[in-house]
Amino acid sequence: MVEQNLPLQKSLAPEVAVALIDLAQLAQHAGSTTIEGLETVAGKMLGRLLVLCAAQRGAVLLGVDEHVHSEPTSAHHKTFRALALHGIDEEEAHALLTTFPSADSGVLPGPDLTCWLTYRLSIGEFMVESGQYFHDILSPQEIENLPSDGSSPVLARQPLHALLVLGWTAENDSECASVVERGHHLLPYVIDAVGAVIVGILLVERIHELEAARIRDALREMELLKAELLGTVSHELRSPLASIKGYAATLLRHERRISREERHQFLLAINEASDRLEIIIERLLEVSQLETGEVTIERFPLDMLYVAKEAIAAIEERISEQQPGRFVFKLSLEHEDGTPATGVPLILADQRRLREVMDNLLENAVKYSPGGGVIKVILHPVMQVQTTRMETSSSTNSAANGQQTMRIPRQMLEILVCDNGMGIPLEHLERIFDRFHRVDTRLTREVNGLGLGLTICKGIVEMHSGIIWAENRQNGKGSVFHVRLPIDEIPGM
Repeated sequence: MVEQNLPLQKSLAPEVAVALIDLAQLAQHAGSTTIEGLETVAGKMLGRLLVLCAAQRGAVLLGVDEHVHSEPTSAHHKTFRALALHGIDEEEAHALLTTFPSADSGVLPGPDLTCWLTYRLSIGEFMVESGQYFHDILSPQEIENLPSDGSSPVLARQPLHALLVLGWTAENDSECASVVERGHHLLPYVIDAVGAVIVGILLVERIHELEAARIRDALREMELLKAELLGTVSHELRSPLASIKGYAATLLRHERRISREERHQFLLAINEASDRLEIIIERLLEVSQLETGEVTIERFPLDMLYVAKEAIAAIEERISEQQPGRFVFKLSLEHEDGTPATGVPLILADQRRLREVMDNLLENAVKYSPGGGVIKVILHPVMQVQTTRMETSSSTNSAANGQQTMRIPRQMLEILVCDNGMGIPLEHLERIFDRFHRVDTRLTREVNGLGLGLTICKGIVEMHSGIIWAENRQNGKGSVFHVRLPIDEIPGM
């Protein structure tokens, strides 16, 4: 049998070599194409097989064949999908699967002596998701950790097969047998290359599926954020509006019955509610402007001691009217070694913007300290080590050219706002600066606010090339907010 095949192998070697080169190029192209281009790649792969085997019709079917060891039924084709078709439609290709036995190949002479050959190719272990088939890029550990309660879209890990279907129109049974035998002889030489193209197609499909899932998750998160935004904003707007409407309606209905003192109190309440509305609208606009880059800062030499004193005086005045004796504010200055100081270095910054940061941090400390207590503000210089990458070169060794990581110390002014409040759950520490994020506790649900104050603080600090973060106090009572701003050399000083 081997001696009979040798002359045929030698005469067909050039055809096989050309086909292998074309299929290798297709496999490379499949890995870099877009999801829209996969149909073209699959069509060219099938076309190359048809040319090699001199076939007129064909199909490449892909799927999990759950009926390999069973009698063929109408359900046999349901686990396969058409990857490429030429000269036949998908329904006809599926019909062929129910006609052929479950062997790896077969011949079906039709009324016009159309000969069909099927050739099965095992692609490997794949995961089945939502009726689609994609390459298994999950590790065994990840697969074991998948939930089995149906909450995961991944259904099962099963062997995936490709089924090549080739068709010829022959004049008689002898010619039919000849062309089928030729196909049987040629396909084993190129089947691995065909498999490489199919795997490339599946990988692109899987990447597209992952990207689509990521986009769906992002859209879902965006929708949740929108719903949370609408709910929060609606609540925050409704409260002051209800106050304004209620007091105004009372004044209009019972103007003559209400004393001058009561009218004055009603007007104060309306004025306070109007101020709250103004703050809400200003913060919404400011967050929008920070995200679109419309906010600018004007840098001038600034003494943060002055800004901190102003902010503390303002909140003390407000708190003394609403909650007299409940809070005590302490401001202290320190040297870098922690010893007391009488002043701190000047920085180049926007006074109005940093005052806003101080106001927000102090307001946050008061809101989340239900028991009152001492709120400390500490200012002191620190040395911040920053990591940068610098281009390096060597005149003696060209291989030394590249990038070098440099650790450069930079002097910063640190501002700490310490409270004795409820603290921050660890899972929320990284997210408290996100838009509209609020730690979900009974207290936070009772506290008014959009959850934008810390977001605004982060935006302003970063515009000054600074950093801001929060941590819980070591004694477990309260939190500490850190703000670090660069101490740049001030011209003329």
